[in-house]
Amino acid sequence: MKKLILKLHDSSPDRLTMKRLGQYLPHLADLLGESEHVHFTSVTDGSAMLNVAIEESCYPKIIEQVRLVHGGKGSKKSQKAYSALQNLMDEDGTGGAILDNAESSVLMFRKSQHAEKPLLVTKSGSVQGRLYKIGGKDATIPVRLEGANGETLHCEATVEIAEKLSAHLFKQVRVSGHGQWARTVEGRWSLRKLTIESFDVLKTANAGAVIAQLQSIGGLKWSEMDDPHGMAKDLRS
Repeated sequence: MKKLILKLHDSSPDRLTMKRLGQYLPHLADLLGESEHVHFTSVTDGSAMLNVAIEESCYPKIIEQVRLVHGGKGSKKSQKAYSALQNLMDEDGTGGAILDNAESSVLMFRKSQHAEKPLLVTKSGSVQGRLYKIGGKDATIPVRLEGANGETLHCEATVEIAEKLSAHLFKQVRVSGHGQWARTVEGRWSLRKLTIESFDVLKTANAGAVIAQLQSIGGLKWSEMDDPHGMAKDLRS
């Protein structure tokens, strides 16, 4: 197997969401062609490196096709895929390159001169997710949470707060503090980094436990409740 990489500048694996990755990959497949002989393997550091394994017998043909795209030639499908990849990078405010087996550039994607810099604000706020990493040896300790959509939430804490948080590793927590937020190209706000000042451990309960708790407080009937779904939600929290 030979290697080929789509390198996305100004990005990283933990900032590339699954949804966005899913938008890049189909166009990359169309650009390369020979879909039965091309296999996506991983995303690694070095900006964001989308790694592809190519069966050796098809590798020269695929590399030649990529080079033709650079010259404005090649199939209509590969030209359309190249434009679609460039549009995605324009939206993300970045550029990129296709690297060959020796990690030499075969095809470049320009970074738009008109790409807007993300709007950043600094304010107090909170985020919640699954606490999966606490580590570091400096006075400020890196903390990582996994958000609801699988994204990484970058936080930091003092040694004292990190020690307390460590007792709740792999649990759902809500952390609050002073953070930097960026507006995405879709108009949503995403966390860049949060300095944790306080936290809460979130309770979780399955449906059976919620029903048992309802029964334990008087055997409430769904038909007698104004908002049974709201009640169940409150009991879970």
